[in-house]
Amino acid sequence: MAKEYLAIEGEPHREMGLACELDPDDAGGISGIRAPLNLSPHQRADLMGMIFSGEVDPGVDMLDIEGDEITENKVFDKEVKIDPVVSMGTKVSKAPSAKARKQRRLALTTGDLNMLLVRVTDVNGLVYSDDATTMSDEVFGTGGDPANLKSGLEECSWNKINVVPGLGDSNEVATGVIEVTIGISINGSSDSAIGAAAITAVNAQLGISLPGPYDYVLFSLEDCYGPDCGWAAYAYINSWDSYYVAAYYGYPGCFCTSLLTYVIFYLLIIRRFLAWSQLQPRSFRLERR
Repeated sequence: MAKEYLAIEGEPHREMGLACELDPDDAGGISGIRAPLNLSPHQRADLMGMIFSGEVDPGVDMLDIEGDEITENKVFDKEVKIDPVVSMGTKVSKAPSAKARKQRRLALTTGDLNMLLVRVTDVNGLVYSDDATTMSDEVFGTGGDPANLKSGLEECSWNKINVVPGLGDSNEVATGVIEVTIGISINGSSDSAIGAAAITAVNAQLGISLPGPYDYVLFSLEDCYGPDCGWAAYAYINSWDSYYVAAYYGYPGCFCTSLLTYVIFYLLIIRRFLAWSQLQPRSFRLERR
């Protein structure tokens, strides 16, 4: 899988992240857990080249990691070390199994889209200050906010999609919003570890394996700490989850492409745009709020 970052204006560009979505058997029975790939510079260049050329479709194609080492540096912080002498072209499969297709929920672009916003609190109580009701309004317009993700996404799709906030689950503390607490600190933990902890917490609270009945799940984080910050949000290409720091969960930005009429909210990336354009991706940027 690959993830793109939405950079904050004035901050350095962060390269596309490359990761592997682990089989639940390798992730404690939990679906949707991603582990960054530990690649040699040559392997990274090869895999990036295959992504840009369209030879590899992130989030769709399979990466064979049988025999490769899966390490866990901290809780939820896994990494897959690929043998540096192996060619990446021999590791990718274009024929995902039925099990894999069920495990990966590819992004839908028309019809009803069930969305869930997750307000995350870390083990030390760090959580963004907006309450759940405010967040519901900012994202879904439930309190009368005229410029929100729901209205922007529907307009950008020429009303080909209809955003449905939540499912009326009893765990929702506001329409389309739940709150979870993760057992690690967001200060000092990697993106992948925080994401894994948040997914695990939602699975436990709702009694499902994400994405479950949801088409998209948005995770709100208090902030980002450390040298690898400077981003407002990130999302995995062709996947169902995205992550936002501070106030950026509430930006109703979206943009469309006429190439595939794919709708992208915040930074969900058009997979074929990268393949067809043959261009190195440039980080999208937002001014600080």
